[in-house]
Amino acid sequence: MLDTTVEYPWPKRRPEWSERVLRQLESGKLSVYDRSGVVAEFEDAWSEAHGTPYSLVTNSGTAALHSAFYGIGIGPGDEVLCPSYTFFATSASLFQLGALPVLVDARPDGSFDPEAAAALVTDRTKAVVLTHMWGLPCDMDAIVAFTRHHGLSLVEDCSHAHGATYAGRPVGTFGSAAAWSLQTQKLIAAGEGGVMTTSSREIYDRAQLLGHFNKRALQEMDPQGPLYQYAVTGLGLKYRAHPLGIAFAVGQIAELPAWIRNKQGFAEKIATLFARIDGITPLTLSTPERVSAHYALLFEVDPGRLPGGRDWLVAACNAEGIGDVDIPKATSPLHTLHLFQKPLSPVTTYDRAGIRSTFPVADRLAARTFKISVPCAPAGFEEEDARYLEGVRAVTEKIADHLTHHDGPGADARLAAATPGRGAR
Repeated sequence: MLDTTVEYPWPKRRPEWSERVLRQLESGKLSVYDRSGVVAEFEDAWSEAHGTPYSLVTNSGTAALHSAFYGIGIGPGDEVLCPSYTFFATSASLFQLGALPVLVDARPDGSFDPEAAAALVTDRTKAVVLTHMWGLPCDMDAIVAFTRHHGLSLVEDCSHAHGATYAGRPVGTFGSAAAWSLQTQKLIAAGEGGVMTTSSREIYDRAQLLGHFNKRALQEMDPQGPLYQYAVTGLGLKYRAHPLGIAFAVGQIAELPAWIRNKQGFAEKIATLFARIDGITPLTLSTPERVSAHYALLFEVDPGRLPGGRDWLVAACNAEGIGDVDIPKATSPLHTLHLFQKPLSPVTTYDRAGIRSTFPVADRLAARTFKISVPCAPAGFEEEDARYLEGVRAVTEKIADHLTHHDGPGADARLAAATPGRGAR
């Protein structure tokens, strides 16, 4: 067993990022009411990085998604095709709009399956929301073709995928709007926060109205637009981000390209280490077309080849010192959650179910997969990230050697103590 538990520390705390927070604090500007200061700086940098004209900082990824859905005109009675295999925030804000998420099964790598979605389109279907799960871009050619064929809007949830690209193009630039979380575990981390992007002035204005009333909306909304008269009051919500968090995050944006490059090598090395254990397959490695941000690397465990399956392996890794090997819990198939089985909205009553099919792929992913963080070796933290990789190497080699030289998971007393469920989160 390792002397210390191996967990990937994130976010890193580079001195200049912390100093930027202190400067913001010392400025006395603990609220930014309009598009100015560090908020404007972040939005400008984000727009430049993604080649999009409009970026809107919010106080969470959930708020960014809500803004995107309202921005594209989703409302009561509408249906939105949504992956079942995702974090529930991807579609939960639809309930606030009186719209119904209609759940769609996944492809084997966890990405949105447009073929499964095709049978679920109705006359109420207005949009698709997808998640680039664990940082791996979805098949955007197929999805864009699907939405165009059916005349649907597209919202991208990029909360796992900061800096990921499809065919050389940044995720978040394929649909009507996109959203990212800036929560503390995300690659661009503000502690809490989010950002929405769009190329549409109309969507941008509607998103301003939803959560950025008064000074910002008056400054940013089109004075000739039909909703400008509501700019002073907005629509009753406030989605402004805290400037201290944005001050911490703004310096990270320029680092994204280097971090994404570094993650590719680390992901390949981690995949090679786990491949020594029979029955383990990486699911979310990058391809030449789909370059992952590797929010995490997802593996599938074949219980027919590894007795005890995924749960035994995760427990063994945790017991031997890799605390970062984890079974996704909150990110579980949405069709298993009560909110999606019995939809409840504060603004409407539903007359249809959002679960209209089976989800064999999502169920398989939930039963067989585990994830692990992938380092990105920011400048100044290369040795720390190398130590993380060596910790993963030590434990995976020990488990692989044990399984090679003994009669399965139960033969060795120490590893046998790692019963299914121990250490799993």
